[in-house]
Amino acid sequence: MSDMIRPMSQKIFHLQPWTPKIREAAHSLINKIHTAAPELEILFMGAAALGLPGKNDIDLDILCHKDDISSYTKKLLPILGVAKEANDNLAVWNFKYQGFDIDAILSDPTTSHVPKQQRVFEKLRANPNLLNEYRELKVACNGLSYATYEKRKKLFFTEKVLGQ
Repeated sequence: MSDMIRPMSQKIFHLQPWTPKIREAAHSLINKIHTAAPELEILFMGAAALGLPGKNDIDLDILCHKDDISSYTKKLLPILGVAKEANDNLAVWNFKYQGFDIDAILSDPTTSHVPKQQRVFEKLRANPNLLNEYRELKVACNGLSYATYEKRKKLFFTEKVLGQ
């Protein structure tokens, strides 16, 4: 059974080596978004932004006020396509760009996951020892279920990164 049709609990985490091309693709997409909406703040976070091996996906958080989510969802349609999910609080896109999976979320940072994710990202970026521990965790999870990887990652972020 391929990973594409497995339930989350059965999907396998396959670690991919980091490549500078992922950062180039992220910046290219960010530039396209800024062409349509230069006022938006866009955060490129996650393993790819840290230069770590992982799923080799690009995680973008696009920030705006909650009242503007609907209008920006429409404004970004020519660049990001139709949102996989869209409501009053967020819009979510999943698509391929330059061979990489893109996970983009448009949300209001005051009501979303962004502040916590930013704290984790900044602490990892600022602490080479923590960053290396995170790299080792990812390597140790290669070949395990994706659910196991996510559980271990969440525990690491909660206890090691935010618990400091």
